[in-house]
Amino acid sequence: MITKERGLKMATENLFQNDAYLKEMHAEVTAVRRHGGRMQIALDRSVFFPEGGGQPADQGFLDGIKVVDVQEDADSGDIWHILEKEGDFKPGQRVCGRIDWDRRFDHMQMHCGEHILSGRFHELFGVENRGFHMGSDYMTIDMAAPEGRPLTDEQIREAEIASNEIIWENLPVRILRCENREDAERLPLRKLADFVEGDVSVVLIGDEESPADCCACCGTHPLQTGSVGLISVLKAETYKGMTRLTIKAGRFALEEYMLRSDAASALAKKYSCELAELIERDKINDVKNEEIRRELAELRSAIAKKEEEKLREALDSGSGTFEAFTYELQSANDLQAMASRLKDSLVAPLALLSERDCTVVIASPGEPDAGKLVGNFAKLFAGKGGGNRQIARAIFQSSEDAKKFIDQLKEELR
Repeated sequence: MITKERGLKMATENLFQNDAYLKEMHAEVTAVRRHGGRMQIALDRSVFFPEGGGQPADQGFLDGIKVVDVQEDADSGDIWHILEKEGDFKPGQRVCGRIDWDRRFDHMQMHCGEHILSGRFHELFGVENRGFHMGSDYMTIDMAAPEGRPLTDEQIREAEIASNEIIWENLPVRILRCENREDAERLPLRKLADFVEGDVSVVLIGDEESPADCCACCGTHPLQTGSVGLISVLKAETYKGMTRLTIKAGRFALEEYMLRSDAASALAKKYSCELAELIERDKINDVKNEEIRRELAELRSAIAKKEEEKLREALDSGSGTFEAFTYELQSANDLQAMASRLKDSLVAPLALLSERDCTVVIASPGEPDAGKLVGNFAKLFAGKGGGNRQIARAIFQSSEDAKKFIDQLKEELR
């Protein structure tokens, strides 16, 4: 048992260091304060893990009031339990504390999973863990490979399989207490950070002669690797010259696999194939879709060319004043592209209505200003938009509003 002393005052006894499976405790209140708008309670002993080492704090209850955060004062050694609401707590009072065990065990699975995976990467490829963060249901690890090389997909898969093999072996996980840095360095450590003077906790997975991992750590861990259940690497991305891995472990890894399995099964059913054939079937489908997209682009181009020819003929035989044309199926983008090709040959402004998009494209030889026409009159019919002197567009909530806008322009440009 480790109990740090600060002067005449005894720091909080960390019960979780000796037994991570303790869920409840009775303790004495040593101090009460209000900080950051919350009541905070210090105890003489606690099962609540304070945030640290990349692991979030425990949550739970003190005498029925929810503990929403736990922090340790590095100078005094006090563990402060931050409450959701006010309570009647006084120094010397006996209280009962209970942690949210599901949350704690999730963190134990995840943290131990991080050790196992980091140990396998180090053993297999000489990769160093340079940063660790635990989120609500995932972890990220920043891995630095020799000479700054990014990790390959093959390396990640090999380390992932090797990590799960360590879980299947159900190796013991021990927390070794070292009174100083020198004692810790006698162990087969993968990594020992720059610790201040004092005791060091080391997590040893497997036996000391050939450990699956051995690393200084203040977090909570299960007693056997089998309790981790599963480790899954979800994503790898380059980050500051390293490879950042996104990982899930334990219950969260299982839930992720179930989600992905359901999605893959649904797709396999859609394509009427087995799961093993799904990737190949998707490739075939991509080829077919590309052919369809190409044919569609060709058809749209041909239709646009025909419509542009018709429009040019109508303009050539027109009155040389403002005219409007309505298109049922063409998109606003198609009409704007057509207007852009025509703008330099116009002698009068032109309106093209896309009924599909409830949008009017205005093209002008420059006078009147197309953008000003939209700015001045579209708002009269709950429209919005803008543009420049030659090309502008106005977007409406309905094609009827768009037609009213065109009627307004006809009145203004007569």
